[in-house]
Amino acid sequence: MTTRRLNGASVRAIREALGVRHGEFARRCDIDPGYLTKLEVGSRQPSPAVLKRIALGLGVSIEAISYPVTVAA
Repeated sequence: MTTRRLNGASVRAIREALGVRHGEFARRCDIDPGYLTKLEVGSRQPSPAVLKRIALGLGVSIEAISYPVTVAA
């Protein structure tokens, strides 16, 4: 089975390139700013639903901000 893991550095780089402030982006994605910090530094992984909201908020595909990981069954 394959799942996707968020690349937090990509999220931060794209967000900053778009000129979107941290708190505003958290509100846009309906997540706590502290949680967004943890996602961007890689200490937490989002649910698939949150991953989708982040991609939509950045205007990119999920593949642009995540990578596949094979999970043993």
